[in-house]
Amino acid sequence: LTGEFEPNDRLWSPKFSSIEGHGVALEWVGKKAVEAKNAGWHEQNTIHGVSVEGPYVGATGFAVKFQMEVEEKSTGRRKTMQEVGVYSIKNGKIVREEFMYSMS
Repeated sequence: LTGEFEPNDRLWSPKFSSIEGHGVALEWVGKKAVEAKNAGWHEQNTIHGVSVEGPYVGATGFAVKFQMEVEEKSTGRRKTMQEVGVYSIKNGKIVREEFMYSMS
């Protein structure tokens, strides 16, 4: 999965940002920072399955619902994770992604 979801020059603005909001409200800005964030997550987790729903298109961007079966490598604990990625578009490029998580 890592290659498919990495920022690329065709779709992403050079100074886009990625926001994780699950109680942390952290932001990474720029391709290198977001790639490092993604690599760190994949180092800590194994993905056993993914389903994707959408996109849901709006006036300023789109949203995609993800459901993943994830295993934490350090503990072996598996969980089903649901999140919605909200992507903002400007001048034909993604300028911001924000991940929102189920509270259940």
